[in-house]
Amino acid sequence: MAGRDPSSGFGSGVDNDDGLQLKLTFDEDTKTAYGEYRCPAKFRGEKDSVHPGVLAVILDEIMARINEAMNFDTVTGELTIRYLQSATLDENLYLRGWFVKKNRRVVENRAEIENEIGKIVARGKGKYIEREEP
Repeated sequence: MAGRDPSSGFGSGVDNDDGLQLKLTFDEDTKTAYGEYRCPAKFRGEKDSVHPGVLAVILDEIMARINEAMNFDTVTGELTIRYLQSATLDENLYLRGWFVKKNRRVVENRAEIENEIGKIVARGKGKYIEREEP
């Protein structure tokens, strides 16, 4: 992907000590991305919960990973998040997202974050715009 250094990004960049450092796996057969994440205290929201902005970044990263794995060079065009309940710091969060469809230059994906007891804490819908060839 031209112009993008994935190793330094905030969400999945392994070289970004200040970032989330998400580790996501893509399954080619099902066109899904998945992973597990334990949010550190530095991303605290109210009380002992994960900041909702961090949950939004996680959902966006899951969906962007799908695009990357499917060789779509995209930027986020629209992100819709539904927060269903708080995500607690220092609990395992289970991440999953899936490809929905592609129309012309718009790719649509969905993603969810689930807590340790199987409750969905947040859902996301994303529309990603393919970059035009230079």
